Amino acid sequence: MTKQEARGLIYQKFDTLLLSRKQAAQALNKSVATIDRWKKQGLYLEYKKRGKSKNASVEYPIDTVVDYILNNNQKVV
Repeated sequence: MTKQEARGLIYQKFDTLLLSRKQAAQALNKSVATIDRWKKQGLYLEYKKRGKSKNASVEYPIDTVVDYILNNNQKVV
């Protein structure tokens, strides 16, 4: 599968280019706890914070999720 095809499938499912923690977890077939642990450890996924506060929401660019899927031989969910 190409990056463009995977990106299209994920975009079709979530209709957004920035995925929430829950959406990223669903796309990767991982738990939200795993996504949070990766974030805390600085692993795998680039993320963007919405705001500057400690509790600002976090979003994951769709291309970051697609890159993880393709680089780690994961299925597109």
